[in-house]
Amino acid sequence: MDESPTPTAGGFRLSLAAAGEAWSWRLTTPEGGRLGGLAPDPSAACRSAAFAAAVAAALDRARSRRI
Repeated sequence: MDESPTPTAGGFRLSLAAAGEAWSWRLTTPEGGRLGGLAPDPSAACRSAAFAAAVAAALDRARSRRI
């Protein structure tokens, strides 16, 4: 990614970069895991990253629970 990561709520870092006619986004979790994808424009890339961050946070919470 060409752009430096932007800190987000929850400790995630978001990077956006133009990738031809699409925008590439990469989300780095506080633990160092990476999620990424492509979107048609920067706002869609941010929405996709926000959704991925919500899912990753929910999975982390579920993983930490004990029954």
